[in-house]
Amino acid sequence: MRCTHHLPPHRLSLVALPLVLTMGFGVRGQDGDGPPTPVGGSIPSRVLDQDLEEHPADPIVIDATVVLGWDHPGGISRAVPIDEALTVIVGPATERDSTPEWRFIRKRAGDQVAHRGPYIRFVDGQFVPGSLAADGTTPLWRNTWLHDLPIDLDRISEMRIIDGAEVPSVEDVDEVILANGDRVRGLIESIGMELVIDRMRGSETSLTRIPIDRVASFAMVNPDEQPRGMNAWFLGGHRLAGAGIRIGDDGYVRIERPGLGGDMAEVPVEFLRGIVFDAGRVVPLATIPVVIDAGDASSVRPWIPEPTVSPGNWPIDAAPIRLDGPLRATWRLPAAGCRFSATIELPVDSTRGSFDLVVRDDQREVRRVVIDASNPVSRIVTPLTSDRLTIEIEMGADGPFMDVAMLREAIIIRPEN
Repeated sequence: MRCTHHLPPHRLSLVALPLVLTMGFGVRGQDGDGPPTPVGGSIPSRVLDQDLEEHPADPIVIDATVVLGWDHPGGISRAVPIDEALTVIVGPATERDSTPEWRFIRKRAGDQVAHRGPYIRFVDGQFVPGSLAADGTTPLWRNTWLHDLPIDLDRISEMRIIDGAEVPSVEDVDEVILANGDRVRGLIESIGMELVIDRMRGSETSLTRIPIDRVASFAMVNPDEQPRGMNAWFLGGHRLAGAGIRIGDDGYVRIERPGLGGDMAEVPVEFLRGIVFDAGRVVPLATIPVVIDAGDASSVRPWIPEPTVSPGNWPIDAAPIRLDGPLRATWRLPAAGCRFSATIELPVDSTRGSFDLVVRDDQREVRRVVIDASNPVSRIVTPLTSDRLTIEIEMGADGPFMDVAMLREAIIIRPEN
């Protein structure tokens, strides 16, 4: 067990932030003489149920038993039982649906680029931007929303302390990057006013004490843990886990029994980006390694561009994946018997793109759609029996010109135990 300081448990609460969005809340009346519709969070969200059917939810209310969404403010509501809800995603599904307002929201939050500010990433995937602070000699992580968090080295995957600093990738030992760019490898023992690291020279203990203001970042070899339970994503890169989540009619998201401690965490609903109700079952395709080859186009294409994952912060970590065809891309899935869900989009600037997009379950073709200017968007949902997903872009009659597919909100759903 690593040595660190601990604070007594306390209730996490959030302070109000200046509003950066123009989305609002309140109570809107239904058409006619019916009762007013309770407006939980008037945000452009979509609910994905266990059957992978998508339902609009603007506004959205979540209580202990149901996810309730309206097709538009003041419109028709639809209820999805909480145990049948898979995800909630806030924002447009495609580039074509994106608005100047939404692009401004992402830019204002810094979500369109890779996160450069200080943060902690925990072994279970939780991600908390903030800054390192102290209470006397006790190190704390200070976040705009959360109360100060104690530093528990056994739960940390990586930490950036200095804005823009490189964060090391580690395999067998911890690594610290100093403000001057030097690197120190070993086993991090404790963190306070100094970071203490055992450099493990030979069979003897060799402790090095580094003043904390000289540390830019560090990464640790603590084993990753599969995310579990409810996880929620917010603007600015936050990812927080908890026992449950509620959205009422007062403009706040409430995370019950947050994974970082406390009884309740509250976040203004306009910062919500996404929810996964059982994070152990939903795997973003962008996080799975991919192997590519030319497929049937090997005679005309000796080199294939690597798939590109869009940088920045994305709901449920399902970053868009760009495939420049013709090509064949294959993913080894975490288990056999998963399901695949994605929206395929021809980029707006691919004006001449025309191709068949083929989805295979191992070698078996299960879906084929034509993507071109007349059909630039297609949603694909399909069960898989094997543990291999293959997507191939087959060039059309006009040849391999601008045959580009964007895989948006691409996720793999593990089978239920």
